[in-house]
Amino acid sequence: MTDTHAIDIVSVTKVYPHRTDPVVALDNISFSIGDNEFFTLLGPSGCGKTTLLRMIGGFEDITKGQILLFGDDISRLQSNQRPVNTVFQQYALFPHLTVYENVAFGLKRLGRDTDFIKTQTHAMLELIRMAEFAERKPSQLSGGQQQRVALARALAPQPKVLLLDEPLSALDLKLRQAMREELKEIQKHTGITFIFVTHDQEEALTMSDRIAVMSNGQVQQIGSPKEIYDNPTNIFVANFIGEANILKAKVTGPEKSPAKASKAKASKAQAAAKDQVKLCVDLECGIKGLNIFSQSQFQKGKQINVMIRPERIQIKPLSRGRGKVNTVGGTVKSISYLGTDTQVQLLLDDGESLLARLQNTIDATSSFGVGNKVEITIPEIAIRALSE
Repeated sequence: MTDTHAIDIVSVTKVYPHRTDPVVALDNISFSIGDNEFFTLLGPSGCGKTTLLRMIGGFEDITKGQILLFGDDISRLQSNQRPVNTVFQQYALFPHLTVYENVAFGLKRLGRDTDFIKTQTHAMLELIRMAEFAERKPSQLSGGQQQRVALARALAPQPKVLLLDEPLSALDLKLRQAMREELKEIQKHTGITFIFVTHDQEEALTMSDRIAVMSNGQVQQIGSPKEIYDNPTNIFVANFIGEANILKAKVTGPEKSPAKASKAKASKAQAAAKDQVKLCVDLECGIKGLNIFSQSQFQKGKQINVMIRPERIQIKPLSRGRGKVNTVGGTVKSISYLGTDTQVQLLLDDGESLLARLQNTIDATSSFGVGNKVEITIPEIAIRALSE
């Protein structure tokens, strides 16, 4: 990815008129998408992601704002005037045409010469590994093969940007997982900017260079998959991307100086969470004096929400002795075996519920069972403060 912007969304608003209550689908959003970037618009149904994709493609009008393509305003251009192609959820292949003819169709409509059409069509079929199926009709192909043909047809005219509207949703799980890798590989090979719409968090995390998480017509956060997962800005993003425990905390001041033994670990963690501040907080569940990361500064005494991912929580059988650092007591409510990991529902001594996930590299829960008292450790470097 370069510093060049392929797409600039500039103060874009979309309002669907209604006699009594107009619907605001997009509410004054602005961000940029880089050249040669795999960028994903992620969010629940009705959040505005598909509306935005259609506006980039020219299938929806803009109420206010601009959309720039490599610096040129395309906001008022018709869809066929934009160097942008779309792969829809329904592939819409022409049933009476062969695979070769489907891929070549757009090039013929653009009036390209015969030699270029032949060369480019064969190149696209090689790219999607479908050259041997060139003479087949769409009805003779599997769902995954049809998806590849639709992708090749959209890529053949060499668009500057390719829009993908949930193109994997009709595929079964195994095929969907395989196609994720293929799409990413094709995007890197062609160097074309891909803008991908999905509500599937796993798709977004595994395929994207960056993700825009959307809700109620607004962009909640933009960042790399790791940034979005590890450092969500608010409760919506924390809960929508994976699973999250949201705990109450009170800010007791700025970061305390780390102990000498933990300075190297603290320095490494700080580098991983750059552009963040550190706060000292007390958790309502009883753990006090934690230094945690935050994207915002909060005043001393402020009540805030913090997040901890379930896989970061550590569980051990209850032992006698002095209290351990960052540890509280609790009871195991339920244990669910999920194959790669085990989900453990916990009830803290203060009555709060907590979800933990233990990876099944060994028998993760052999040392405790349902109803047992356990020690629950919450590492401070894994806790993130959330904005309001």
